[in-house]
Amino acid sequence: MNNIIFFFAFFLSLSCYSQHIVKQVIKNSNLQEIAFQLGLESGSEQRIETSFTIEKDGMLTNLEAFSEYPELKEEALKILKKIEKLQPQEHSGGKFITQEISLPIKFKVETEESRLYRLRKDARKKELQEN
Repeated sequence: MNNIIFFFAFFLSLSCYSQHIVKQVIKNSNLQEIAFQLGLESGSEQRIETSFTIEKDGMLTNLEAFSEYPELKEEALKILKKIEKLQPQEHSGGKFITQEISLPIKFKVETEESRLYRLRKDARKKELQEN
């Protein structure tokens, strides 16, 4: 019983770790600037459908993205390319298998006020890194 709980917790932690990586890459993406340049309505929710394969070694292949805006599609592909590896799925017997994943990237277009706040914050970060 304890082994089952341990393996479940271990699998859950790997899953959360992979989600954290993906969230960080999305957070550091250029989606908001692209949405601003496209003139998308602030506060609107945008969705980009993506799909990829996680290979046995954790590498991502067969990257695809679908959006009504080609610029958002290209940014989604850049996001996926920045994710170096994810934890592959483990099958019975401890062997890793390939896995097809569909992952929607959803984000809310920021308001002008929150955009200015983000730009100021990014400028301060850049200034601190240069010093």
